[in-house]
Amino acid sequence: MTSAAPSSVARTAKDLERVLAESRSGFEVTKVKASAAPEWGVVDGSLQHKSRGFFSVVGVEDKSGAQSLLLYQPQGAVTGLLTAQIDADVCYLLQARAEPGCLGNAQFGPTVQSTPANFMRLHGGAATPYIEYFIAFEPGLTLVDDTTQMDLGLRYLYKTKRSILVEAAAPPPLQPSFVWASRQAICEACLESAFLNIDLRSILSIAAWSNDQSGLAPRDARIQRNLVAPVRAEALGDVLARLSRVSRHSAQFVPLSSLENWRQTEWGWSERVRQHGFDVNFFSVNARFREKSTWVQPLINSASDGHVILTCRECDGYLEFLVRVVSESGLATSAGLAPSYVRYPGALATPPEGYSAASVWSATVESDEGGRFYRDASRYEIVHIDGGETPSDGAWLRLSELKLLLRMSNVCTIQLRGVVSHLLGIELQ
Repeated sequence: MTSAAPSSVARTAKDLERVLAESRSGFEVTKVKASAAPEWGVVDGSLQHKSRGFFSVVGVEDKSGAQSLLLYQPQGAVTGLLTAQIDADVCYLLQARAEPGCLGNAQFGPTVQSTPANFMRLHGGAATPYIEYFIAFEPGLTLVDDTTQMDLGLRYLYKTKRSILVEAAAPPPLQPSFVWASRQAICEACLESAFLNIDLRSILSIAAWSNDQSGLAPRDARIQRNLVAPVRAEALGDVLARLSRVSRHSAQFVPLSSLENWRQTEWGWSERVRQHGFDVNFFSVNARFREKSTWVQPLINSASDGHVILTCRECDGYLEFLVRVVSESGLATSAGLAPSYVRYPGALATPPEGYSAASVWSATVESDEGGRFYRDASRYEIVHIDGGETPSDGAWLRLSELKLLLRMSNVCTIQLRGVVSHLLGIELQ
């Protein structure tokens, strides 16, 4: 057992909010013209940083001739969460991250959220705090989880992130903008909008959950009981078989200038006719607590908000959740397991019939990744219905089954990982 000063651990979501407010100090984001970004330019038909170490904006065409504008960064990013026992409680080391695309400018992320370009310091900035716990051997560590997870399949081309959870024998000293959060604070924060970023929510959903107080436990006793519901081999086998039957996508790079529906402007790139509903614009950033204090970069800037719904029902005494097998051009495995309904920011679509009659169990508004998207936001909801039909691409899974799939590599989409985190905070009547 390790002791720490009470002020060093956030015990409630309100305690966390005070830390987050400090990280917003001195943070500014301003839209600028492309001419204000001399380190970025079109090289070999794609928009690249002069270091060639960051993401690129590329044109892609599939076998059918369909074209897309996507973000491409073949380096695998690292998202790592460090835990430690403090005063007999499992605590999590969070970073208050001010990012150009975040709603409210700052949200909590995991201990480390970094691409190799950042932690190798290609930008010339400061070292990434605590990165050594996730990319090198450190004594006194216990590796709890290490999986590879897919990112947004309609925004990125084959992007994956290595998701790592490690436990330290003793908590390391705190650096600026970091805070230890108790399990109670984490669960409360899961129901706060634009508070925990999508990468932190993803790791929390992947992590093993407990049905007692020995680990990360949902607040609601009924949800805890559903964690140990009998697992149906036929249900898991059906989902995995359907994922495996999706044909592998192929993507051919084409010059940005060859994209028929895109045009270059003084601000970046925009669609001639709205299809995907986003532009690529440039933004100047001043950040007090980041590895580099000032920079200019392109960001995806969507025309409208998105919507993510995970539907729940009761069957044979257990909670079941409706998931769907989806095929998206940018998914590393071509197919993934998604929530019941997903509308990307900028897209034009409406929720399925019957949604208006559902009981909303939880709802938050979340940013897409703050480092690549300018305040792109989606409403994340878990809703409860009586009965419920099964769409052709859907399957109803018990929570115990869903958790097994979440803990596998490259199965569940980032939207599904994000919305499942709500279950840690929900308190049912």
